[in-house]
Amino acid sequence: MTSETSIRPVDGGAWVLANDAVTVLVNPARGTDILSLVWRATGEEILWRHPRWRGQVPAADASDASDGSFFDNYVGGVQELFPNAGPPTTVRGAPLPFHGEAARRSWTAGIVKAEGGTALRCVTRLARYPFRMTKTFWLDGSVLRFRSEVENLSTRSLPSNWGLHPAFNTATVARAATVYGPFDALTAHPEKFGARQWMAPGETRRVPAVAPGVGSLELAPGDGPTADLGYATVTGGWFGLRSPGCGLLATMSWQSELFPEIWVWQECHAPGDYPWWGTEHIVAVEPHTTSPFMPLGERLERPGVPVIAGGSTLTAEFTLGVHQISEDEVPVDVDERGVPVLITVSEDGKGTA
Repeated sequence: MTSETSIRPVDGGAWVLANDAVTVLVNPARGTDILSLVWRATGEEILWRHPRWRGQVPAADASDASDGSFFDNYVGGVQELFPNAGPPTTVRGAPLPFHGEAARRSWTAGIVKAEGGTALRCVTRLARYPFRMTKTFWLDGSVLRFRSEVENLSTRSLPSNWGLHPAFNTATVARAATVYGPFDALTAHPEKFGARQWMAPGETRRVPAVAPGVGSLELAPGDGPTADLGYATVTGGWFGLRSPGCGLLATMSWQSELFPEIWVWQECHAPGDYPWWGTEHIVAVEPHTTSPFMPLGERLERPGVPVIAGGSTLTAEFTLGVHQISEDEVPVDVDERGVPVLITVSEDGKGTA
């Protein structure tokens, strides 16, 4: 049984949420990034952290809208991408930066009562798009739960791309990893993504099923040098990520009616030049409202773009968790609290609850 959650600010503008299962670091000083999720029993970190930012908390900046500016300040962990999840673009006269304005802004933060305990609530107002954003974080056992609200302060209905950008630690849960979830195929980005790729542009790769409606995608081994981005359409809002011998499973869950796609991003010691210089292995599995990766301004005529009515608020619920798992277990679902449903798989590939 886990203890009550403690919440406190730390130097640099970040906040720590902790119980006896996990310790989480959230950064309202820049985008409410989730910088760290540590399994306290062993001290293992679940999220990938850029080596340049280890031990540091990046602050908000007023830099330009380019992708280079984003990568210069990219810390790893989990970002919220809103209202644009692609390259810089202009929508209704508003210049929207690479991966959206929300991930670059400073948010105010404070402790509130929520869900029968204490929570961290963060608020910001975007400068380029007329939206107020509110995000509330709380712990439930070994699961970080959070609610994100986007409120259109104008009278005009406005389009958006919305997504989460979680990068996982390739020394723990994402090393030679498998992604489990309610999908049956992964399709590579239609255009060339890297000088060398694990999947050819536009290639669709079917994945084996471990249970009815649940696929298992083995990721690139990580030795590279390859760089890839792929997309899967989900029939439910969850995935599990694990690597052999780790003994831990990372999970996420969300509302699939709002986020029917996942993007799988893999940098396997590529590119050899800026921004990674061939030194990093990065794995991200990202819930998104739409695919593929492209500027919001170029997507407006395509189906599936969320349009948020003037004066309305759209709310999304997420979980991010870490759980112990045996080598012969696999996840086949994630419940409403973010806890995985596991089955045991025998050597012949048959599963039992």
